[in-house]
Amino acid sequence: MEASQIVSTPELKHEYNKERAESLWKINRIVAPLAVLLVFFVTMFSDQVNFPLFYRDMLTGRLFAIILCSIVIISSYIPTLKNKGHIFSFLLFLGLSLMAAHLSGVMNNESSTQTYWLFINIIGCAILPISLFYSAVVVVISFAYYFIIYFSSGFIADVAFRMTLVNVGCASLGALALKVAQSRIREREFFFRKSLEKANAEIADLNEKLKDENIHLTLELEVAKHIQTVVLPQKDEYVKFEDLDIACLMIPADEVGGDYYDTISFAQNGIIAMGDVTDHGLHSGLIMMMVHTALRALSQIEKEDIKSIIKIINKLLYDFRLKTSDHRLMTLIILKYLGKGKFTMTGQHESLIILKTGGEVTDISSMDYGMFAGLEKDITPYLDTLYFELNKGDVLILYTDGITEAVNYKEEQFGKEGIIKAALPVRHNSADSIRSAVIKKCLNHIGNEKVYDDLSIMVIKKT
Repeated sequence: MEASQIVSTPELKHEYNKERAESLWKINRIVAPLAVLLVFFVTMFSDQVNFPLFYRDMLTGRLFAIILCSIVIISSYIPTLKNKGHIFSFLLFLGLSLMAAHLSGVMNNESSTQTYWLFINIIGCAILPISLFYSAVVVVISFAYYFIIYFSSGFIADVAFRMTLVNVGCASLGALALKVAQSRIREREFFFRKSLEKANAEIADLNEKLKDENIHLTLELEVAKHIQTVVLPQKDEYVKFEDLDIACLMIPADEVGGDYYDTISFAQNGIIAMGDVTDHGLHSGLIMMMVHTALRALSQIEKEDIKSIIKIINKLLYDFRLKTSDHRLMTLIILKYLGKGKFTMTGQHESLIILKTGGEVTDISSMDYGMFAGLEKDITPYLDTLYFELNKGDVLILYTDGITEAVNYKEEQFGKEGIIKAALPVRHNSADSIRSAVIKKCLNHIGNEKVYDDLSIMVIKKT
C-alpha cells in the first residue's frame, strides 16, 4: 500500500500545500528579480541591435514578463503572502511564457524564439513546483495567445508554424507528464518525512523522560526495565496470527537487555522481527526501544516492502551512532508473514532453524541477506530477500547469540546444536512447550556460571 494512501489526511495535505507555497514564495524572491534584470538587459542592449525591425513588436512581449515578474517581486517581500507563493509563481511562469509566445508570434517563429519558448515551458512545467493545474493553464493560455498574435501579424500556417506547435507542444506535454511523477515523489517524500518525524518525536520524548528523571543509576534502570516490558509484545499480540502458534521469551543479562523482538499483525499477515544490539545494559536497551518505535511507525507505511523498513532503521541507527559517538551496532532481521505459512525475510542476524514434522532440520544463514544495522549509511547493496514456507506442524526458531554462546563451567558453548537437541523431541508440542524446553536446557547447561548476555528466543509453529 502506498504511503500517501495511509497518511494523506486533509490536515497533512493542507500542511504539504502550505509548505510548498512558502517554498515557492522564497524561490520567487530569487528567480523573479533575475528574470526582470535579464529581460531588461536583453531589451535595452540586444533587441535593438539584433532585431531592429521587430523591436517595437518585441517590446510588448518583454513588458509581459517585466510587469508580472515585478508583481511577483513585490509579493515575495510581503510576509502575509507566504501562503500564496504558488499563485505568484504561476504569474512568474505565465509572464515568461507569454513573452516567449509573443516573440515567436511576432517574429514568424524565428528559431531562437522557438528555442526560448521550449526552454521556458520545460523549466516551468517540469521543474517549477507549482501544481499540474497551474502549469497546464499557463501552457493553454500561452498557446491561445500565440495563435492570436501570430495570425494578427499577417503570417500564415506554414511549416515553421506547424513545427513550432509540434515542438513546443510535445515538449510541454512531456514536461507536464514529468511533473505528475515529480509531484507524486514530492508528496511521498513529505509523508514519509512526517511519519519519521513522528517516530523521532516519540523516541525524543522517551529520551527526554529518561533525562528528566535525573536520579541515580538504579532508578534509571528500573524505569528502562519497565518500558522494556511494555514494548516487548505480549501473548495477546501473538494470537492475532490465526494460523501461527508463537511463544517468546527474553532473559536480560542486566536489568535492561539489548535483545529485541516484535510481532505486528495485519489481518491475515504481519511483520515479525528479531535483533540484538551489541553489548547490553541501559544504552543497548534505549537503542532497542528506538528500533521498536521506528518499526511500529514504519510498518504502518510500508506494510509490503520490508527492505525499505530496514533501510530507514539502519539510517536512524547510523545517524544516532555518529551523533552520540556510540560504538553499538545491531543485528536485525525482519520477516513479512504472507499468510498460509509463507514468509519473506531480509536483514542479518543469527541463522533461522526450521524443524519439519518428520524431524528434518534446516539451518538457514542470514549472512547473505543484510548486514549490521548502523554500520554503513546505506545498506541497500547488501540487502536481499529470502522466501520460505512452513507447512502444518513445522517449527521456526529465532534466537539471539546469548543462547548459542552461553557457556558452562568447561567453557563449552550451548550452540545451535543445543537448541536443536532440546526442541526436536518436543516439536509436536505447542510453541510454548518448545520454548520452555530450549530455555530449560540452556539454563541447565549454564549451571552456576554467570550469564554474560541476554537470552532471547521466539518459536513460531504453523498450525
